[in-house]
Amino acid sequence: MKKYFLKTTVLFLVVVFIGALSFGCLGKTNTNGDNSATTAVAKVESKGTIYWFATDMVNGFNIGSSTNAQKFGQEAGYEVKVLDAKNVPDTQINQVETAISLKPKALMVKAVDNQTIVESINKAKAAGIKVMAYDNTIKGTKMDFSSVLGCVKVGELAANECLRLLKEKNGAEKGKILQIMGDLSDQYTVLIGEGFANVMKGKPDITLITKDSPGYQGQANTVGDQLAVNKDIDIIFVHADSMIPSIVPVLEEKGYKAGDIKLLGTDGDPSALDLIRTGWITSTVGVPMIQQVGGMFQFLDDVLNGTAIKDGNYEVRGVKDIQLKNEEWGPTLYLPGTIITKDNVDDPNLWGNLK
Repeated sequence: MKKYFLKTTVLFLVVVFIGALSFGCLGKTNTNGDNSATTAVAKVESKGTIYWFATDMVNGFNIGSSTNAQKFGQEAGYEVKVLDAKNVPDTQINQVETAISLKPKALMVKAVDNQTIVESINKAKAAGIKVMAYDNTIKGTKMDFSSVLGCVKVGELAANECLRLLKEKNGAEKGKILQIMGDLSDQYTVLIGEGFANVMKGKPDITLITKDSPGYQGQANTVGDQLAVNKDIDIIFVHADSMIPSIVPVLEEKGYKAGDIKLLGTDGDPSALDLIRTGWITSTVGVPMIQQVGGMFQFLDDVLNGTAIKDGNYEVRGVKDIQLKNEEWGPTLYLPGTIITKDNVDDPNLWGNLK
């Protein structure tokens, strides 16, 4: 009996000892996060590499777009490598053709020049690489997907904001608006003008004066000339925020104070946000950069799998009713703009607030 008891005791102690060792190792791993098996499980194998082609990395919009592309790519399981063309078409062409030889999963291109890049895109497609357009619509070939600003919608949003401001100031949708467009060779300003006109049709009590800016120059002189003959202008709607800083000194010189004439813009760049804070700009239609980048990755797997992308309205990162339309150049997601005023100008998600 003693012998049996002794053998049983020894066996029990051995089991306890082994269990203690195992528990000790596991306890150490959980504390330090150092166990190789655990690390192996935590690692997620990359689905592949995507090249993101930026026109440049100078302004907050392009920097923020590239940063979010890497972030959203990582969330989706892809490694995103950013290439900066420094706004030189030939540099971007060379970058695209070098990337083709590395056989990535996809190319995401914000074109420096929408026409000269087409040949390189066709080479990528011939090599079986999917090509998606970001921000700029590339119409010279069939793209696998595009995520761009819905410029017509931007014009409509701006027009409705003008109607709101006229009603607030004059008690009704009546008054005089000076619309300063950009260069008429640029579809950005042409389509904004189209959307603006859509809303302003059938508004007999609104006088609309429209002037273009060849080369996006001379808008300050245009404003000065118009104020000389139209002293009752209620609103100046400028198609690009970047043109407004040259207009403010003209207003000051003529004795206007911030808010006397309502200034509206589009884009939501840092200069516009600062002018909203000082009261010179009343509103601008900001580009929803986070959703615009997010749309690229939301539809990426469909693009890579060759799944048909249907027309319709989609939700992208919290923004609903975003139109997707299969155009002649491929499926295109049209992102609406966001009205920015003094009430939301400090929103950290606005691209103009990115450092």
